[in-house]
Amino acid sequence: MTESIADLHELEKLSPRITEEDSKPCSEEKRPQKCRIILEPALVGAMIAINLGQTSLQNFYLQTACMVDLNYTWDVCHKGVGEEFRAAEAASQIVVSHVNVSRSFIGCLLSTIVLLFIGPWSDCSGRRKPLLVMPLIGMCVMTTGVILMITFPGASTVQVLYMVQIPISLGGNFGLLLAAAFSHVGDICHTTGRDVTRTMGTHRAAIQIAHVIGAISGPLIYRHLGYYGVFPLVLLIQVSSLLYVIFAMKDVNINPDNDVWVFNWRLPLNAVQCLLKKRDGSKRKIILLMLVVALGDRVLLSAEVLLAFMYYRYKFHWDDVLFGFFLAYRNIVSFCEKLVCKMSCYEEIYQCFGRSRGCYTYSHFFYCRGQQQADGPLDGKHVLGALESATQTLSSPLYSLLYSKTVSTLPDAWLLPGITLAVIQTLSYLISKQLSIRNSINKNNSQKSIQELVSLEKNNVSLVNDSKEKINSNNHVLSEKV
Repeated sequence: MTESIADLHELEKLSPRITEEDSKPCSEEKRPQKCRIILEPALVGAMIAINLGQTSLQNFYLQTACMVDLNYTWDVCHKGVGEEFRAAEAASQIVVSHVNVSRSFIGCLLSTIVLLFIGPWSDCSGRRKPLLVMPLIGMCVMTTGVILMITFPGASTVQVLYMVQIPISLGGNFGLLLAAAFSHVGDICHTTGRDVTRTMGTHRAAIQIAHVIGAISGPLIYRHLGYYGVFPLVLLIQVSSLLYVIFAMKDVNINPDNDVWVFNWRLPLNAVQCLLKKRDGSKRKIILLMLVVALGDRVLLSAEVLLAFMYYRYKFHWDDVLFGFFLAYRNIVSFCEKLVCKMSCYEEIYQCFGRSRGCYTYSHFFYCRGQQQADGPLDGKHVLGALESATQTLSSPLYSLLYSKTVSTLPDAWLLPGITLAVIQTLSYLISKQLSIRNSINKNNSQKSIQELVSLEKNNVSLVNDSKEKINSNNHVLSEKV
């Protein structure tokens, strides 16, 4: 019992201390740092590397399944037209999808475990650098493994897919890199007084531009230089991003009282309890409904990453160059939508969480996370990223299984669950919007009631004072008459 109380006491001290001096506006010494580059090079490099090798990796998966697992010849696997190629392509996609069932489950499970512990620990201790280094190391190991398998061919589809998945999952996936990066940006903004909206917007714009550059250039490089033109370049960019983080980045909000081990089981437990705790009005319902929206987005995104290239390649006979331009077009449209919409649904969750200690989640809410870091004390808990990874642990294998069963007969079948999920997301958002409006109305009514009570109390006090003055004056008159 004493040990448990001690652990809880340690957890209470985990949040980075913010003193009155830190909460003051930035001084003249801090202002020159407002235009300093923070993490743009590392994020741009990592995002370009991922998109640069995305279609080449998919080609490598299908080529391995066709030539190694199914024993087709090079001419058949790379013909691109004809019934023989169509049969080989369908069989190859079935093999890759079957392996993806187990691969995605194990990979997402590992990521969930990592995020459940390392995320809350970082948010409590203020250390962001380890969370930036881990995914980049995983990416470098993954790309090195791919280059080795290309250099020494013969590995099966299972070996190739697991060689790609395990290192990146142990590193927490790219989502951990983004979460840590924007948390660090929030720390910088709070410390130096930089404008949070502008700084976050700069990083978001850099990421979107990197999306477009990688999606377009990757297939073109593969078309002219092959695998040895793509993956060594990807590895070079990833190593450069890693070196930048190691030597150029420094944590600015470290908590010296952090003595709790990173694998303390109370960290994820406290995060989940804080997410589900009872709040005023309908705020907990709104949070859970908006979680349905956010997790639904993650499910659809993971399914698209797994299956979109194979689907467009088989259904519409797209090559990797056309698919790359399609990805670039979508990212440009998505960036324009974010500029207009400002991700209003995620701002709803931010408003529901407020600034209560120990009750914050991350992932899609990077902007809100940074805003809280800049506005005042916070003991955020990384729980949404783990929830997203846990959701993908179930959804990704099911999507892969569905696609492997229907690719030869009905390749569009994997789109049907997405349509159903989109309807559920829309209903969840509309219900949460109604609850939010009701909460605001109740809040306004309660404020009006409080104001009326205060004014009534003031009137009563003034009446009492007037009556006292009258009584005193009457007593004075009576005493004079006596």
